[in-house]
Amino acid sequence: MLCGLFLISGSSGLIYEVVWLRMLSRTLGSTVYAASTILAVFMGGLALGSFLFGRFADKVSKPLLLYAILEAGIGMTALLSLGMNSWPIPLYHAIYSLAGDSRAALTLGQVLLAMCALLIPTTLMGATLPTLCSYGARRTGSMSRIVGTLYSLNTLGALAGVLVGGFYLIGAVGETRTVLVGVAVNILVALVALIFLPTGTRADLTSPLDPLAAASSVSLGKPGSQRVRRTVLFCFGLSGLVSLALEIVWNRMLPIYLGTSIYTFSAMLGVMLAGIGLGGWIGAVWVERLKDSLLMLAHLELGVGLAAVVGLAAFAYFPEDSFCWPPVIMVGPAAFLLGIAFPVAARCYTDHAGTIGRRIGELYAWNTIGCIVGSLAGGFVLVPHFGAARTGAILAGLAAFSGIVLLAAHPRGLRAARLGDIAMFIATIALLATIGDPLRDEIYRRFHAEDSRLVMFAHAEEAAATTTAAGIPNSPLERKLLVNGWGMTSLYTGNKLMADLPLWFADSPHDALVICMGMGTTFRSATRHANVDVTVVELVPAVTRFMGYYHRDADRVIAQSNAHVVVDDGRNYLLMHSRLFDIITIDPAPPICSAGTVNLYSQQFFELCLHHIRPTGAVCLWVPPCSASEGKMILRTYATVFPYVSVWAGPTFPGFYLVGTLRPVADVEARVRNGFADPVTVADLTEWDKSCQTPDKVLALQLCDRDDLLAFTSDHPIITDDRPYTEFPLWRHYQDPEYTLALNADSLRRWMLHTHRN
Repeated sequence: MLCGLFLISGSSGLIYEVVWLRMLSRTLGSTVYAASTILAVFMGGLALGSFLFGRFADKVSKPLLLYAILEAGIGMTALLSLGMNSWPIPLYHAIYSLAGDSRAALTLGQVLLAMCALLIPTTLMGATLPTLCSYGARRTGSMSRIVGTLYSLNTLGALAGVLVGGFYLIGAVGETRTVLVGVAVNILVALVALIFLPTGTRADLTSPLDPLAAASSVSLGKPGSQRVRRTVLFCFGLSGLVSLALEIVWNRMLPIYLGTSIYTFSAMLGVMLAGIGLGGWIGAVWVERLKDSLLMLAHLELGVGLAAVVGLAAFAYFPEDSFCWPPVIMVGPAAFLLGIAFPVAARCYTDHAGTIGRRIGELYAWNTIGCIVGSLAGGFVLVPHFGAARTGAILAGLAAFSGIVLLAAHPRGLRAARLGDIAMFIATIALLATIGDPLRDEIYRRFHAEDSRLVMFAHAEEAAATTTAAGIPNSPLERKLLVNGWGMTSLYTGNKLMADLPLWFADSPHDALVICMGMGTTFRSATRHANVDVTVVELVPAVTRFMGYYHRDADRVIAQSNAHVVVDDGRNYLLMHSRLFDIITIDPAPPICSAGTVNLYSQQFFELCLHHIRPTGAVCLWVPPCSASEGKMILRTYATVFPYVSVWAGPTFPGFYLVGTLRPVADVEARVRNGFADPVTVADLTEWDKSCQTPDKVLALQLCDRDDLLAFTSDHPIITDDRPYTEFPLWRHYQDPEYTLALNADSLRRWMLHTHRN
């Protein structure tokens, strides 16, 4: 029963983590910085709880009662997290204003507030492991086995939480109800611990454990010296650093094969948790048979280093359409060895049964602190400076170094090394010396296979993303912009129209905001309108630097007095500024299901845009080609926010422009024709082709208004922050018949023709 409880409770922790990362991305932005910071806050609470409660877990007379209280406390305090995106906003504004619009100061303030919101539930989560380890060891008489078993089961429960939360719950029932599911799990576990376990089991530890009496009944093995324990503590902390930083590396590299959706993160994390859980289970069974646990821990750390570097070396050899094999091969072996390492390290570090709770708390805390350092170092330092692949190589080297340190701490020193240890170390070093940059090489191989004339102009790995500029040198229009290996846009006249349409709908526009820069086409076209001050907000810094590969006049455009480039998350830029604009134009990163993209398609974001335009302004949204299911939800959400909406088709590429205003615009035709009276605008629209050569060609793209749009989409729900449907399409694939149908201008025209005839 004890093991079953910890298995179930493990699922709630990862359910919360997945939801909290999503919720906080809307205020901190969808970047590796944000993910690393929030992960550090989450892990910090676990470390604090493990360390603090581990100090007295061995002295508690009724540890199951304490465990029940902890589980109930986790659930009740997790409820408070539901307000994280509302109550702190006034404080964010105050911090931003007092710091002189400093984004760094704002981020620090946001992190501190997030820490306040998450510290209590995560601290209580961290307290559960040492509490149950102390209780279980005293009940079963087997310290090593109970530690490994509980660690394994909790990890496998976390795997269930990731799979259920990441693949189903959030998309099916929304963020709030997903949190409530986690709360229900915690309360259920607390009640079972209090009510359904036998009374004797709950009350059999009526006084603190006598360390001397317990030492004879609990199997510990030969304790190591103080120097050995310190070395184990250091190396296990380093192991935590390696594991979390590798998680960031894998999350950057695997989207090449798995796509950029939230399922990529869930699949990678699922494989990692499965490996750790299975490894912990095997380690729990196996560890008590070990004659030399310190030597085995050294073997395992050397193995982690070799497994990590082999996974990196294999990266470029997977078939292009692979989905399962890349995470299994890259993540699985290293995670499996890390799982075995926990019960082995516990056996090395714990001296006698009377200190089990304390020692496990210290060991887990140091490992978690290593995880914090790894998440921050990986996101803020290593990946931005060395790239994902080279960061992975550095981490593999650190794991191998940890193994050597453990060998040196052995009573026999490095002489304890076996032939296998030497072979693993040599193989790791050899692969590290020849690894190169497999991520860059794979990106190049893919677009070069598509067209052998394409060459790589520039490649940059940053915390926000991996960005690549490519093209055919003598063909100015044959250009590619890839973010994390996936194509973003092209040099397309329709991107120019994304600036012109809302400017024509606005009355005497003077300022414009472009959210998402892409190749810079919309931004460039907007700056060509006289007396219009244009600000573009782009999340990925390299994208702003690469504009020159797509437009020869990029430096001149950016240098203009009416052009301003801001590196920030578009949604958070609006959230922190009260400035009004005449137009806002938005081109979210494709595909629609990309992680974080739904933050620019939700009802709350559209309302934010609505409150940032002047009464005579306009907001333009580009909806790319997509399934009828996804597209209708976006169209309906937009139409429910803006009182007046005009829908236009893309000139040469499927998709829709939605132009929303606060007042009716009856003279659309006159506005378009008046726009063509400007020779600069005409020259810009006809720069690449003749699809928008005349006013009549542009006017022919107009499809319908708000009333028709609401009727066309009446059978689909709206997207909200709480119900981010488009980011979680998997569960609807087999339920929504329109998911496999394409939505385009022709399908809308056919519906209108049929409706109007009837």
